[in-house]
This record gives sequence, C-alpha cells and structure tokens, in this order.
Amino acid sequence: MSGILLIERSTTLLHLLQRTLNSAQVGSWAELNSYPDAIDHLQRAADLGQNYRLIVLGAAARMTHEFEDLLTLLRNPRQARIPLLLLAHEKTRELDAFVEARAATVYLQWAQFSRIPASIRQLLPVTEPLPVSDEPSRASAMAGTPMAISDLPQLPANGLRILFVDDSASVRLAYRQLLDRQGYQTDTAGSISEGYQKALSAHYDLMVIDYFLPDGNGDELCRKLKHNADTAAAAISIITGTYREDLIKRCLEAGAVECTFKNEAKELFLARIDGLARQVLMQKAAQSERLRLDSILDAVGDGVFGVDAEGRIRFINPTALRLLGYHDGAELIGLSAPIVIHPAPGLTDSAAANRLQQAYRSGQTVATFETVFCNREQQPVPVECSVLPLELAGAHAGSVVVFRDISERKSADLLRWELIHDGLTGLYNARYFSQLLGTELNRCREHGGYSAVLYIDIDRYTHILDAGGLSAGDQLVADLGQTFSKRLREGDVMARLEGDRLAMLLTGVALDNLFAIADGFRELAHQCQYLVNKHQRQASVSVGVAVLSRDTPSAEYAIEHARVACKTAKQRGRDQTQIYVGEHDVRVARELEAGWTERFRSALEENRFEFDLQPIVPISGLPTSEAALAQMPGWRLGSAAPEILFELLIRMRDRRGDIVAPGVFVPLAERVGMMPKIDLWVVQHALQLLSERRPALDRIAFNINLSNQTLADPESMALIVNAIQAAAVPARALVFEITETSEMSSLHQTRKIMQQLRDLGCRFALDDFGTGFSSFTHLRHLPVDFVKIEGSFVEG
Repeated sequence: MSGILLIERSTTLLHLLQRTLNSAQVGSWAELNSYPDAIDHLQRAADLGQNYRLIVLGAAARMTHEFEDLLTLLRNPRQARIPLLLLAHEKTRELDAFVEARAATVYLQWAQFSRIPASIRQLLPVTEPLPVSDEPSRASAMAGTPMAISDLPQLPANGLRILFVDDSASVRLAYRQLLDRQGYQTDTAGSISEGYQKALSAHYDLMVIDYFLPDGNGDELCRKLKHNADTAAAAISIITGTYREDLIKRCLEAGAVECTFKNEAKELFLARIDGLARQVLMQKAAQSERLRLDSILDAVGDGVFGVDAEGRIRFINPTALRLLGYHDGAELIGLSAPIVIHPAPGLTDSAAANRLQQAYRSGQTVATFETVFCNREQQPVPVECSVLPLELAGAHAGSVVVFRDISERKSADLLRWELIHDGLTGLYNARYFSQLLGTELNRCREHGGYSAVLYIDIDRYTHILDAGGLSAGDQLVADLGQTFSKRLREGDVMARLEGDRLAMLLTGVALDNLFAIADGFRELAHQCQYLVNKHQRQASVSVGVAVLSRDTPSAEYAIEHARVACKTAKQRGRDQTQIYVGEHDVRVARELEAGWTERFRSALEENRFEFDLQPIVPISGLPTSEAALAQMPGWRLGSAAPEILFELLIRMRDRRGDIVAPGVFVPLAERVGMMPKIDLWVVQHALQLLSERRPALDRIAFNINLSNQTLADPESMALIVNAIQAAAVPARALVFEITETSEMSSLHQTRKIMQQLRDLGCRFALDDFGTGFSSFTHLRHLPVDFVKIEGSFVEG
C-alpha cells in the first residue's frame, strides 16, 4: 500500500494534485475519484491494520450524503490519527467544524494550491511508520508515481490446488492422502459431470483425471475444460491403469500435458506431479511478473508505447491512449507509429519525425525533446518525449517512447476555468455571473445607458425528468446553453444558475428593442428538442427580463426581479417573455412605454395591422392519408360543414414592412394600455371583411381574441357593441375568445359584458382551458359556447 492517498472527483483537480506532488517529490501515492469507494477502501484497510501516512481530500462543492459519510469515517478513532490535508473551493461552517474537531488536519482552499507541498511536509514528519502488507501491491511503489488502487492483498495459499477425478472411492482417498502429504491441497470427484462442476466452482492449478469414468472418457473432460475460458489455464494429467498409445494420443490431443499410470511407483507419480507443479509455478511467476510490469506501465503518469525496429507499435499504456484520444490499444497495435502518431509531413515537424524513425532502426537513445504528435482526430498534440532502446537477449528489438502532453502545463489556468464555469454546459457559474453583473452595474452608474438581465427557465422541466430521466434533462440544458450562446454578441455573457435555470447579461441595449431581443431567445429555444415516450418534443422556455440602469441598487436586485418576471411569464401560460419594471423604476418605465405607445398609434393610423386566417376543422373531416391532407387547401377541409370557422390572427408590420410577431407586441400593448384600441381595430376590420364578401362568406365565422384589458374597459366594449350593431353582418359570425389564464379583474363584470354580446348573437370560447387555477370556476360561471383545451393536455 502506498504512503499517500488522494481522494478527488474532478479530473482537472486530480491532475493538478499529481503535478504538485510530483514536483514536491513526496514519494508514491494512490488515487480514488469516488467518495463511496474511498469509504469502502479505508474501512477494509483499517480492518487489516493497514493505514496511509497521509490522506489528501478534495471537498465536494456542496455537502452531499456521500461526502458527509466520508467525513464521519475520518473522525472515527481508527482513522482520526491519519494526517489529513483538506482542500475546498471555499470555506464553509461544516468544514470549519470538522477541522476544529479533528487533530492532524490542515485546511486549504484550492486558490492556495501553491501551499500544498509545504502543508504536506508539515504533516508528514509527525507520522510514525505504519504497518503495511508484506505482499507487494499490484502497482509497485514508484517515487513520484500515482498507483491504481487494487484489491487489498490476500494471504498466499498453502501449496497448489489439485483436483483428482476417479470413479473409485478408495483410489480417490489413497491419492488424496498421498498428495496432501506432499503439501498439495487436494479435492476429488467421481465422474466427468462432478469434476467439471467442481472445476467451474473453484480454481485448480492441476487436474489429474482417470481415463475410464462412469459417464465418459477422460479425454472428453479434458476437452470441456480446455474449451472453457475459466478452466483452460489448468495443467491436466491423465492417469490410467494400462499403457495404450491410442488412449494417450487422444488425451494429449484433448489438452492433457502428462500421462501417469496407477501401477507405477508412487515416487515416480509424485515426481511427475512435482514436475508439472514446477511448470505451473514458473507460469504463475511469469504471469505475476508480467502483471506487475503491466501495472507499473499502467500506473506511469506519462504516455509510453513500444515499437519494433520498423516502427510498428507493439504495446501502449493507458495514459498514452488517453493523451492520443484512443479507447483501446487494439486500435494501434501493429500499426506504424510514423504513420499514425508522428507522420513526417503535414501536422508535425518533419525533422523530429525522422529523428524518431532513425532511433527505432538504430537503437539509439534520444534525450528529452519537444515535438508534435497526432491524436485520433488527426489534431496536433504538443509533447515532450524521449526514446530508449529495447533489447532482448542482447539484440536490438525496438524502442520505447516516453512522452507527456506539455499543453497541460497550464494546470492553474484549468483550475481557474473550473472555478468560474459550470461543468455540464461550459457556461459561467452563478457566482461568477453575479460578479460580472456587479461590474456591469458599476459601468452603468459611471457611463449611463442600459443593460438587461434575462432569467430563463425551461417549461415543464419536471415532466421532462419524469419521462427521460436526469440525463435527458441535462442534455436539454446543455443544448439550450449551446444554442443561446451562438446568438450572443461580443460583450454579452451567459451562465447556468442552477438546475434548469439559465441567465444572460445583455450589455448596451436599447429599451424600445429590448422585448424583441429577449423574445427572440424564447423563440430560439424551439429549435431544441427532447424525447418523451419515443417522440421528439419541441422545447420551450419562459423568459424574465430586468433592466440594469444607474438606479439599480445591486446585482442581486436585478437577478431577483428577472426571476419574478420569469415567474409571471410562467403564470401567463409558459413560453412567454415578461419585462419587469418596478414601481421605483420610473425613468425606465417611461422610456420603455413611450416608444411603443407611439409605434402602436402610428400602426393603427396607417393600417399596418393585418390578418392571418387559421381554419378550425372537425377531426372527422380530415383525410386519413397524410399525402391527401397535404394536397388539400386548409379552407376547404371543412367545406361540407354547415359552418366554417377561422381563427383571426393579427400581425403587425413596422415602418420597414417587416412582420412584428404577436408574441412581441401583444405583451407590450397590454403594458402600455393599447390593447383595447387594437381589439377594436380587429373587430371593425373583421366586420368589414365579412360585409364586403357577402353572400360568399355567409357560412363563415371568425374567432377573435379579446384581451382582459378590453373586457375591463366599458368605453371600449361600448364601441365594439356599437360596431356590431351597425354592421350588416349577423353577430353569430363573431366568436370571441377569452383567455382562461387571464387575471379577470371582475368575474361579475365579465359575465355582464359577455351576456350583452350574446344577446346580440355573438358567441364565446374559453381559450387555454386547463392552465389556470380557476379553470372550472370560469367554466361554471361564464356563458361560453366552446372550450379550447391547452395543448399539453392532448399532445402525443
């Protein structure tokens, strides 16, 4: 067992510890990257009286049950005497209490990693030598070399294990006693089936098998054992009562390596068995040495590969595979290193590549130098390498190349990156985002202008986790982060706050364009998809926006109000964008509203609103064939019905003629109080359209959305009633949709207005039914003719 145990889950931080310990020349160490594994390993080591001279523990970023269990174990009297170096991202009350209660403990933050060597030297001198196992670990202790944790050593067996198979109980007993006296551990079996089952259930080094057995011949059992990977390594000797060449030949062909005879002297029998035993022990020793050398090769922190004189790769260690981007050595064994690892033309330095090839052929030693290798993706990897000759029986047999990736010398940069970024998405983390927000707020105070904080929450995230698990949720968060990042401008930043919540800082924004920018990110989320019940679903998000100005009190204030705005967007039905303007943000509200109020007025005066018609058809009228459905114009789908319904969708064009989506202008129109005027424009122009096209449109009815603001405005409703009464169009041709999620200011007043319009002949539909908390209350108390069920209840 090694002197130091490293416990750290982060690969980046573990690499930093490796480099730091190597530089400090503290001796050998072992590594674990899991808290449960560390608990299990330390408990087993203590049970066998084996302990480490020092434990270096990387603390979890957040306190978890697994980490708490490990701290509890380290306070245990059996573990409390082991010196401990505790490394954490930041100090916490829990860790402070742990360090105060535990002796021989040094507590550092990762930002102080340069003090690690001194802290180790401070802890190690007070450590007395502790007992370790006499049996060498699978990974030999090498100064400055990390070792893989292997199973704790087992006691060696008292002699080789032999299975003796014979159908005679007396013969089995006699030979078992003979072999046991010789120091072997002997089991017996009386048939092929019993012998085979015993061979499968326990490991035997040697098997002695009688040729004539009640359920077959000995060569059959030989063949079965050699064909099974679990038993093929055992040495087999056939024993028989008479010398018959045909029997011996069959047994040797089946896999036996020796033949003994029951009528020969016992001393000769034992001599044959002892000879086989020596061969087995030699094979075991060779295998053990090979495993030891393999484990050393595996444990070396540098990349190592071996080539023959022609440059063909003969072996490669896991570190080299990792540095070069390969998963399995079989991908490289037998290939030419000058072709796959250091090709002369193209990516790498030709002179260095030729230098390596010359060393392979001549057997020269090449001192450490820098060059460039190619990884699996044919990308350059800057390395520092050296070449050593490989000799077998005094003859040149190839070379060994040792290299390391020198691009990882910037471990401190990697550490700093991890401290400020989210591991899943690569975005900034919440703590660093708050710092950037504070910096931007100071800039706004000094130079004026506006910036914005966007708080983005994935809709139905719990449903996504229930359907696809945590991996599906993580994948969607990562996809959204990547998609949004592509649209950010220089100077904008994005972060993952926690879970499914993302945030953006948009610098230097114009207030009159802020909603359109924020809502563009909401629409962009639709490009991402997630899997539910084997069906791809379109993602959606709710976006809350808070404005940063010189009057904003703090970064926390901005984030909190962006969160409140996001919550409001979710309450409005999800997949919405909401800008928060507090009652004290008078100047921001004035600038935000003034520009849009003027836009709406000019659009109404210049008739820059227009209609899109969406047919509403019965499902029973749809063709069963998708091809036939695609060929039919939408307005004809329900042409056989007595009434043809269309939903009237409003669009707005700006002065350049570009379409402004309703998802952008409707919330702003509601904010500045312009929705009643827009609703009146819609009703008037819908009546005009129906009147001009009569009688061709006699069977046509329009579904028109009415906002809650309009319903609550008696003057606007009176104008709408007058327009309907004055038009030469049946009022039944108008179906007004009211949104179930709307916060109706007065249910009584709404019913009164609806009844007035129903008396004229108009009809009503309750939209987005099921999204609010008062769905059935509205349905019971409002005189509606239709219910439009919210899409999530029927999708899939």
